[in-house]
Amino acid sequence: MNKEYAKMDAGLLHLTNKKVLLKLIKQKGQISRSELTRITGLTPPTIARIVGELAEKDQLVEYLGVGNSSGGRPPVIVKFKNEGNYIIGIDLGATYIRGCLVDLNAKFISEIQVPTEMGKGYHQVIEKVVQVIQKLQNRKEDNVKIWGIGIGVAGLVNSRTGVIESSPDFGWKNVDLREELKNRLDLPFFYDNSTRLMALGELNLGARHNPKNFAVINIGYGIASGLVVDGKLVMGQIGFAGEFGHISVDTNSDVQCSCGMYGCLEALASGHRISALGKQEIINNNSDLLKKLCNGNPELVTAEIVARAAKMGDASSIKIYNEVSEHICKGIGTIANLFNPEIIYIGGGISLNGKFFFDLIERKKSKYLLPQNANIHIIPATFGEQATSIGAVSLVLKEIMNLQLS
Repeated sequence: MNKEYAKMDAGLLHLTNKKVLLKLIKQKGQISRSELTRITGLTPPTIARIVGELAEKDQLVEYLGVGNSSGGRPPVIVKFKNEGNYIIGIDLGATYIRGCLVDLNAKFISEIQVPTEMGKGYHQVIEKVVQVIQKLQNRKEDNVKIWGIGIGVAGLVNSRTGVIESSPDFGWKNVDLREELKNRLDLPFFYDNSTRLMALGELNLGARHNPKNFAVINIGYGIASGLVVDGKLVMGQIGFAGEFGHISVDTNSDVQCSCGMYGCLEALASGHRISALGKQEIINNNSDLLKKLCNGNPELVTAEIVARAAKMGDASSIKIYNEVSEHICKGIGTIANLFNPEIIYIGGGISLNGKFFFDLIERKKSKYLLPQNANIHIIPATFGEQATSIGAVSLVLKEIMNLQLS
C-alpha cells in the first residue's frame, strides 16, 4: 500500500476511534478505561493513548482517579468534562432575541432576553444579536472556554450556501449572516432554521423520552416543523424540509399566507392569525374582556392576551382557539399519517398556553389520525421557551463531538 494512503487511513481510523470514545464517555457520564476496552474492543494501550489526548489536548475528558479493584490493577475512571466548557445559544425570533450560556450538558449558566424590534431594520437586529452574545461572553468565569455560538433563525436556510433565502417573519430575502457576523464575532459560529434546531435539541439533549422518530412543531409568529426519522434530522435536498406551515388546511379559504398561497396552516393558525382574529373581535365589539385586557386598543392584542381571555371564559376568544386548534390538528394528522412518529413535540409561544391549549389538541386530534396513530403522544417541547436556543447549542455540540473545534 502507498505509504501516503496508509498514513491517511491510520489518521482517519484514529479520529474515528476518538469520536467513538468521546461519545461513549459522554453517554455514560463516567466510565473506566477497562470498560471502554471491553465495549469497543480496542486495546488498553490504544484506549489509554486516546483518552489521554481527549483529556490533555482536547480538554473534553478528565480523570477522576482509580476505582475499586475486583482483583488485579484498579480501574482508571474518566468522565466527560462538561463543567468549564461552555456554548452560547441564540434564538433570533421575530418577537424576542433569547440567548443562553450553557455547559456541554445544557446546564444553564446565564440567560438574556431582549425585544427583537425588527421594525428597526436588519442591521439593528443583527447589532442586538451581537450585543447579546458579547454580554454572555462577559458573564463567564475565568479559566472557562466558550467553544462556539449557535444561532437559530426563522427562515429558509439553504444548507449548501448558508444563505437565508427567505424569512417572511423578518421580511428578509437572500441574507448571508456569515458576511454580517464574521468580522463581529471572535468565536466559531453556526446557524440554521430555528425549528430544525428545536428538533436537533430534542434529539441530542432532550432527556425525557429519547425517541428515534418524532416531529417538533413550532407555533409562534409563524408555523414550521422539524422532523427526525430513524434518529436522523431530515434536511431535504437543500435544507428546506419541514415547511409544515405551508400545507393547505382549507382549500376554500380567502386568507392569504405570507408565502402568497391561500389556506396555509400558518395563515390560519399562527400567533399572528390569533392576534388578527382577536383584533377583529374588538373592532366588532364582540368581546368586552378582550377590549379591557388590551386597554381598548385593538393594536395591542396578542395571541397570549386572547388565550388569557379564553381561560377566563370569554366566548369570542374560546371560539378563536377552537378554530385555530382545529386547523393545527389537521396539520398534526398530516405529519402523523405520513411519518408515523412516536411523539410530536409542540413548541413556540402558542404552546406556552399550557394545559388549556394541549387539552384542545387532545380533544380534536382523533378526527385526523389513522387508528394506528391514535395513541401518538403530543406534548410540550422539552426546553420550553429556550427550545430554539438549546437547539442552537446542540448545533455547536455536534461540531465538538465530531472533534471539529478542538
